[in-house]
This record gives sequence, structure tokens and C-alpha cells, in this order.
Amino acid sequence: MQGIGCVKGRKIASYADFSDFGDFLASLRNVSANEYIEIKAALENTDFEKTEKELEEKGVEFVTVFDEEYPKSLLPYQDMPLALYCIGDVSLLNTPSFAVIGTRFPTRYGLRATEEFVSSLSDRFTIVSGMARGIDSCAHKAALKAGGKTVAVLGSGVDIVYPPENLSLYRDIISFGLAVSEYEPGTPANSFNFPARNRIISGLSRSVLVTEAGIKSGTMLTINSAIAQGKDVFCVPGSIYSAASSGVNKSIRECQSRAVTDVNDIYDELGLTKQEIVKPSLIQLDFNEDAILTALKENGEMHVEEILDVVDLSISQLNSLLTRMETAGLINKTKHNYWSV
Repeated sequence: MQGIGCVKGRKIASYADFSDFGDFLASLRNVSANEYIEIKAALENTDFEKTEKELEEKGVEFVTVFDEEYPKSLLPYQDMPLALYCIGDVSLLNTPSFAVIGTRFPTRYGLRATEEFVSSLSDRFTIVSGMARGIDSCAHKAALKAGGKTVAVLGSGVDIVYPPENLSLYRDIISFGLAVSEYEPGTPANSFNFPARNRIISGLSRSVLVTEAGIKSGTMLTINSAIAQGKDVFCVPGSIYSAASSGVNKSIRECQSRAVTDVNDIYDELGLTKQEIVKPSLIQLDFNEDAILTALKENGEMHVEEILDVVDLSISQLNSLLTRMETAGLINKTKHNYWSV
């Protein structure tokens, strides 16, 4: 409601009587005259039956703080929404959950780390993320692939797919998991909605894992929200030469988060039973592959012409080798003719 934010709304809800319309209005003694007029007008002008029918037609469930389905993990926070719009399995709002988030522009390293962590975490937790491009989408897909459950917290109406290329993923999420939003159906994905969305992602979750994020990544805002909520934050360290890992490395360096290299580092911190992890076999590198990896680790990012200087190959042979190394997950093409580990 215009002029009534989450904090003020929660204060009103704490002393308002919702059992009777007249009693509800009489209980609003602590609001200003203008707020009282706004609330009364909104209630009198709202066709609740029509609104309920529209939500039902869209398959949207409306969950308020007065409902059993409302996530208990959000109740302690004064800035949490009074209601959530949901499509999918609403019971997932009250399951042990773990947030997995990161940059919208991941490297192959970040995607691989996300897949490996999520495949293990899905055995014990519902995976919560924001359905954004990059790491978020990867986290949802990895959870579903592992046969786990996932919750997507949207920065738009729960019926709006953003980004549009995630339509197939969105359909899978609402079929086997849950999409949730504090915004009314039909609300577009405005940029200012996403920072507010982040507090719900961390609020729903026991802890937060960041697999890859740059300094200016919106993911850093979620880290701040999680810290303010008293949540444990874990980060996967990355190359000191990779801009995509600059944010997580900074968070670790400043002791905002704990560095983790496999899921047992997380379980150890949380006091949970460790999981048996089968490490993939080490890849045997030939002379040229080893030379390329060494050069990329030393320089961070190199143009294909620079890589030619460290190998005895033609340009066509090098391009073929680089493609094979990318497929094996050893290197990543960062932009046109540039490569990094």
C-alpha cells in the first residue's frame, strides 16, 4: 500500500484486529490521520472476491504473516513482507534451505563450482536463489538435476519471467519447486526491486553460499543482507587474476565470509555430518596444455595471439586445443579471442 512500507505495515499488523472490518479500523489508533484514510479507502475500494478469483486463475497462492504457510524464518525480521505471492509447492517455504547465489556473468570455473556444491547441498537443503542469469540459474538447474527442491525469489511479479530466456527453467521451478515474490502479479522486473528481493533470499535460508561474484556484483548486497540477519556466509575463493572472483576474494579477505573448497567445509562449520566426496580423476596434461595453463595463471587473461608465443602451434591448431581445454573445464573464453583459467 502506498505510504505503508514493510516495517510500518508489520507494526500495524501487530495491534490490528483482522477478525472484523469495524474492529480492524477501530484498532488503527497508532497510525496518522492520512495513513488511516489511505488504509480505510483501500479496504473499502478493494473487491476482495475479484482479486481472489484473479489469483486463483493464475495459480497464485497468497500467503500472509497470519497463515501457517508463511515462512517462520522470516518472522524475526521487521523489514520482511507481510505477504508473499507463490506459485508451486508452498510447503517449501518452511523447509531447511540454503541460498546459492553469484554473478550474472560467470566463468566456467564458477558454473562448475556451483554445480558441484549444489548437487551435494540438495541432499539436505532446499536451494534458494534469484533466478537471475548466470550463477542463480545454474544453482536452480543443478538442484533440479540432482532431484532436489528449489525456491526462486523473484524481483518481479511471480507470474513474470525474467530474464525471458529462463522461461523453460521457470516452468520447471513452478512444477517441481516454488516461485515466490512480495510484488503483485504483473509487476515488471524493475531494477530497484532486486536489492529488496535479496533480503528474502537470505532470510529464507540457514546460510548463504557465493560461488563467484565480482566487486560490483549485486551479489555483494545479498552478502550484506545475510550478515545483517546474522547468517553464515560462505564463499568459494577464485583466481586473484579473475575479475569474476574479485568480490568473493574481498569478502573472504575482510572476514565477512568463510572460504570453502568443498561442501564438507560448510558442514564442518555448521556442525553437520560430513559427506563422502568422490574427487574427479586428475586430467593428464600434455606439454602445450601445461604451458597454456601456466601462462594464463600468471597473466590472468590473454589474447590468442599472446598464447601463440608460449606454444609451438599454428593458429588453427591452437584454436582447436583451446576449444578442447574449454570443453574439459580447464579454461574459459572471457571475450572475443581472450582466455582465462
